[in-house]
Amino acid sequence: MSMNLMIDTVRLAADGAVGVSGKPMRIYWIHLVSGATASTTSLKNGTSTAGTAYCQVDGKANEGVLLNFAGGMRFPDGCFMDTDANISYATIGCTREF
Repeated sequence: MSMNLMIDTVRLAADGAVGVSGKPMRIYWIHLVSGATASTTSLKNGTSTAGTAYCQVDGKANEGVLLNFAGGMRFPDGCFMDTDANISYATIGCTREF
């Protein structure tokens, strides 16, 4: 039996849940695009900015930064993106775990 892995993409331009809030997620990559000033974005385990930061992505002004997680990074309590006002948007590759 083979298993197909379908990775979804979520695009956010402000703080918010990645996928379904509070549901386990696996994040495979994040592409962060900053505005005129470099942005800083954290991916947190949980449903709000109060969650535990699992990773931080530092952007570059007027550029995109791609960060890959080999095998995916697991967020057992859901994934919440916490970012500053300098973000243009972030695209995140993820799968929901059941």
